[in-house]
Order: sequence, then C-alpha cells, then structure tokens
Amino acid sequence: MSSQPKRYTSDAIDVTFDTQRCIHAAECVRGLPAVFDTSQRPWIQPANAGADAIVAVVERCPSGALHYERKDGGATETPDARNVVTVRAAGPLYVRGDVTIQSASGEITASDMRLALCRCGQSQNKPFCDNSHKAAGFSDAGDVKPRQADEFVPGGPLTITANANGSLMCEGNIEVVSADGTGTFAASKTWLCRCGGSANKPFCDGTHKRNGFQA
Repeated sequence: MSSQPKRYTSDAIDVTFDTQRCIHAAECVRGLPAVFDTSQRPWIQPANAGADAIVAVVERCPSGALHYERKDGGATETPDARNVVTVRAAGPLYVRGDVTIQSASGEITASDMRLALCRCGQSQNKPFCDNSHKAAGFSDAGDVKPRQADEFVPGGPLTITANANGSLMCEGNIEVVSADGTGTFAASKTWLCRCGGSANKPFCDGTHKRNGFQA
C-alpha cells in the first residue's frame, strides 16, 4: 500500500507526491525543472510556474506518484478515453485509463488514471513497480503479438485484480501495446504476468504455479 502523499501548495494549484509510487521516470524534472528540482528543498515548488504548465507535466508521470488539485477553476484531470497498457522493455507495465486495482479479496488498492505495475516479480511494493527489475536483471523486449477481439469497443472502466500468488486479471476493455508501439492486443478480458517467468510475456502462462511466486 502507498504511504500518505506529501502535499506542496501554491495559490493556484497543489501538487501531491506519493514516494512509494515513484519510479524516477523523471518526466517531471525534465519537463519543468523550475518546479521539480531534486537539488532544492522542498523539491516541488508549484509557485514557480503557472497551473497549466504544471498540469501538463504532472499528467506525464507514468506511475501516478504525482497528482494535482487546482484552485484556480481550471480543468481537472480525466481518464484517457482508452485503457492502454504499455509494456516497457525490461521494465514495468505502464497503465493509463479509468483503472481500479484490487486485491484477490476485492479490497481496492488504487483507483487512478496512471499506474506502473510490476511484471518482474521482485517489487517490494506489489502490485506496483519499485524499480526492482533493474537489480534483478529482468530481461524482456516487451513484444506483443497483435490481436483484436471481435466487436471490441475501447474505453470504459478497467478493473485489474492482483490474484494471490498469480497473475494480473484485467476485466474491461484493454489495449496492451508493445514497447516499440508496433503491436496491440485488444480484448475485454486478459491475464498479465507478474511473476516474471512467463514464456508468453506480457501475458500469463501459468508459470507462477511452478516457480514459487508469492504475492
């Protein structure tokens, strides 16, 4: 579970930061260093830029560690029209859309529009990525064989269940996109590997039953 996010305030906008969800993708520091500067304290200073500029950068955060609350009457973030899971080469699953993450018992872990989920099996913050794939030497090109289910309609709510000691069960219209963007698998239900051992990555093939995966 994530810790209570830290809040950084200005007259026009507040920015919240969840340290346990951050995987240092650095979209923020590259995109708006006047506000996001790790050499400064506090490292987030929302008074240093306009609300629109901050919003544009925060919405690029792939893990959902950064969010915002506008005080100036401006538009708030809404889910992407399509639920898209982008497979990162040798890395996590980047999920964007109208997404709810729940445990096998049905407890809601997160309701968000941007998430980074572990697929190497090593994260200490499952089901979220914590960059353990780097130390573990996880290797996968992130290929996806294209497929579209009959009468597939994109969008709508997506529920991802972290099955006990098993896969990520995705229920709802979902598009799984390869790391290089050339392949898309579209379906209304699928199972994604999170043990790191599947021979059919990013999809589950039951390997978790044989390799002792625990989560």
